[in-house]
Amino acid sequence: MAKPPSPPAYRRPPVPWHVLEVHLEEATFLWAQWEHALWAPDYVLGELAQREEQRLLAHIDALVLGGRPVAERLLIPAIQGEEVSAISVASLALLGGEDVDWQKTVLEWLAEGAEELISGIRRGVELSPREELTPALLALVPTLPPNEQAGVLAALRFRQADASEALGKVKLGEDVSLRVEAVRNARFVSRPLGEELVRLGLGDSEPLVRDAALEAGLVLGSRQAWTRCRKLLEAGGEVPRIALLALALGGEAADLEALGAALKDPALRDEALWALGFSGRLTAAELAFENLQAVGDRLAAESFAAITGLPLAAPFIEEEEEGEEDFEEELLEEEEQEAPKAPVAELLPGPEVLPGKVRVDRVDRWWGEARRRFEPSGRYLRGQPLSADLLRAALEGEPLRRRSVLAWELAIRSQGSCQIESRTWTHVQRAQAQKAAGLRSDLLSRSFDRLLNR
Repeated sequence: MAKPPSPPAYRRPPVPWHVLEVHLEEATFLWAQWEHALWAPDYVLGELAQREEQRLLAHIDALVLGGRPVAERLLIPAIQGEEVSAISVASLALLGGEDVDWQKTVLEWLAEGAEELISGIRRGVELSPREELTPALLALVPTLPPNEQAGVLAALRFRQADASEALGKVKLGEDVSLRVEAVRNARFVSRPLGEELVRLGLGDSEPLVRDAALEAGLVLGSRQAWTRCRKLLEAGGEVPRIALLALALGGEAADLEALGAALKDPALRDEALWALGFSGRLTAAELAFENLQAVGDRLAAESFAAITGLPLAAPFIEEEEEGEEDFEEELLEEEEQEAPKAPVAELLPGPEVLPGKVRVDRVDRWWGEARRRFEPSGRYLRGQPLSADLLRAALEGEPLRRRSVLAWELAIRSQGSCQIESRTWTHVQRAQAQKAAGLRSDLLSRSFDRLLNR
């Protein structure tokens, strides 16, 4: 690890050390909570902004204001520790320093550190508002071995930077993570390079690379990527989430019928049902309702409600009390999330819903009355005809776990002009969402057969 600059004579910060230590402890805790909430099924954007994120940023600001003494006594030791959240907090705070420029040091750690260190620092780099970080990252890419190149490319993609020049100096070899991140960057590079990366990714034998090409290719309007989604479902076996979601978002009647058939496969049922909830079509609502009648679980109710607007509360849902065993299991899951994340990250979140017993008989009676409001040719969100205004409102009001898929659809239907990074600060996401202002509502009802043109 690179050594920080030699310190000057020691000086005491204006705030007592024990207070600053609390700021670091609280920021570390809130960072982990914030990361978990970004894809939570029970949070919306405004709640995240006003709760964990507001408090987290306040604690980080306090660490930044402590200047060099705090950096040397608290932040650098945190980076030398093993807790990933603490490493991320310390990295972000160092990058925000005003009395000392720590950028070069942080990037040296990013290039030379151990895996868990790199993972934590990269997250801080991704979320730093410093604009000059982007050209520094671009210059860093060619100097690194393949796996480290993948991590820096992931940070550049997160920052929505054009990495065309850096990718021109990268040799895509056997490293899967590098190929994945190169392909995922296709959304933000020059059009010719992006299309070539998608083409290469679709021809790759590694499923992770192929899935990255599906994700980026649909945003770039690739009909080849769209055709591959259909073929993957037709082939049977393991079907990637990204393909199921694409077929639900932009499929024709035959595609929805194929997703309905996939509900009968226990290995695909949850993923197919989760995808159908984003379709907005009456056919998809009927499929989810039939599955709800057959199985009676909350996932089927969630997908059905996402289209129809069924209230996910009493009298249709009865809350289940969380037992001590469930609470301990949840704590264990949160601890596991502290493990270092690999450069290859999950593309989009999958099915996860809140607990609760569904009263299927009551849903049945409700649907008998509500169904007449839905037209087979329309698309609906929470029982309302889908429009550009409604989609923009959904980006604020839908659970964060569902919001990531909505953001991906928006990127596809806007042909890449509006791309929201769903794992960044809420104020950044809101700024990115403003680019959807010119989206026409009629584009939301077009199948991908009609929408994609390349």
